[in-house]
Amino acid sequence: MNGSSKHIELNIFVRIAIVLFIAVSVVLSAHNLMKYNDYRDKIEELEYKKNEYSESIERIEYELGCEFDDEYVIRIAKDKLNLCLPSEAVYYNGLD
Repeated sequence: MNGSSKHIELNIFVRIAIVLFIAVSVVLSAHNLMKYNDYRDKIEELEYKKNEYSESIERIEYELGCEFDDEYVIRIAKDKLNLCLPSEAVYYNGLD
């Protein structure tokens, strides 16, 4: 009966060890999955910002490549400084 008792105790110990191993594995897997999702979201956000910056760089490079003539000065004055020519009519819609 002594050998059988040790066998049962060992069997219970093995079952408890297996259950603990599975529980720890599940917790670690869930934690890693959450970190993976966070990193994936961050990558998507950074890719979006990278595309925005690339478009901005292309626009600025185009503007720098334009000739510095009267048409360019007028366009910049209208776009950046919100100015208009004396002959132009200005309408305000109140949406801005």
